[in-house]
Amino acid sequence: MSAARDWLFADIGGTHVRLCRWGRENGAGDIVRMRADASAGVADALLGFERAQTQPAAHAALAIALPVRRGPLRMTNRDWILDPESLRATLRLRTLCVVNDFVAAAAGVPVLGERDSLVLREGVPGPGSRLLIGPGTGLGVAALIGTTGGDERVLASEAGHMGLAWQGAEIDALHGLGRTRWGRLSWERLLSGEGLGWLHAWRSAAATPTPAPEVASRAAQGERAAREATQWFSRLLGAFAGDLCLAFGADAGVWLTGGVLDGLAETFDAAAFLEAFDDKGRYAATQREVPVRRVLAGDLAFRGLARIVDGACRAPMLRLSAATTHRHRN
Repeated sequence: MSAARDWLFADIGGTHVRLCRWGRENGAGDIVRMRADASAGVADALLGFERAQTQPAAHAALAIALPVRRGPLRMTNRDWILDPESLRATLRLRTLCVVNDFVAAAAGVPVLGERDSLVLREGVPGPGSRLLIGPGTGLGVAALIGTTGGDERVLASEAGHMGLAWQGAEIDALHGLGRTRWGRLSWERLLSGEGLGWLHAWRSAAATPTPAPEVASRAAQGERAAREATQWFSRLLGAFAGDLCLAFGADAGVWLTGGVLDGLAETFDAAAFLEAFDDKGRYAATQREVPVRRVLAGDLAFRGLARIVDGACRAPMLRLSAATTHRHRN
């Protein structure tokens, strides 16, 4: 099967699971997208896909929304547990690779074409790292350092779980909400689908959050509270991204992705985002030169998985084989 698509690729998030077959010569096959709620767990989702294939996969690479450590691994925003060795045996795989979903996505950034992203600011690319940020069910972050074709590697991050940093009394009520409901307020609590709903509840004085798609729909129709919620979402995302740009030295560019941005579409306030992104005191002038783009491609994680398993980009990864069980630290 040297020319066949003998790799099973899976992008497993808190809300959706995307699967395809990939081979070094034939590239990726059609992507199947399903709601995670339709499956009992990771193994169930993968087995359902594999039953429809003409031949079983010999290898699999998973991009999954969790910190990759020694198993069993628990997803952050879904009550699924991944036992890598058990999954490898169940699928009868020769090789199983597991990486964080945003690690895989960041590895795919260098192969994005001009039509695969929307330019929010052209900027002047510097020699530093590239940064990928994505609000979805959670808030993903990963950085890519090194040059394409050279010693390129991905740095994993759980930056979304850092405490919310915003200077201004205007969101005191949000901090109070965070302390009451969660004990603390992290960036992910607001920069996610549920977070957009809480921002709308804050602006509308509602007792419970509104589902994110409804907030986006109301904003598109001109509802004041919804438009304020989407503007605050854009502003907070800009502040978060700007801080991480400084932390990672990401002057080569910042890319935005994630289901929440897809849902917001035109109601995402790019001007509010960039204003907060650049508001970094003595580094404001430097920030204004950083390129910012919004990813349009829906297969970013699969592009990254292909580069990782092909050796084009190093990444923190758990790799299991029939003969050995070990973790690669790159």
